[in-house]
Amino acid sequence: MIAEIKRRFRKTVGFRFDAMAVFLVCQQHKVDLSELDKIPKEIYLNSLIWSAHRSYCIDKNRITLTDCKGMERFVNRLRKKEWDIIIEAMLSARSEVEGDKKKVQPGMNSLSQDGRQD
Repeated sequence: MIAEIKRRFRKTVGFRFDAMAVFLVCQQHKVDLSELDKIPKEIYLNSLIWSAHRSYCIDKNRITLTDCKGMERFVNRLRKKEWDIIIEAMLSARSEVEGDKKKVQPGMNSLSQDGRQD
């Protein structure tokens, strides 16, 4: 999910909460995907938001906020309305992953590779 924060007289700051953002968090903290819970929660949120910003800027070849400390200052200055936009994007990205599981109807599953019922 993509979130963009537009402020007067400043550039738009965008965030994309996707698999690339999670990969960048893992890369930043040098952990595996299964070890994300080892990252302290107070560090994880700022790191995830910064990684989402980096994921948003990858195709544009420019990063508005260049380090995690700059992102921490940016997050601390957010207004409630802007924070709600980011939280909504985070939650909608999470729900897309959880809702992708398809339920198979009884008697409709097939073991053959061409999809025929045996």
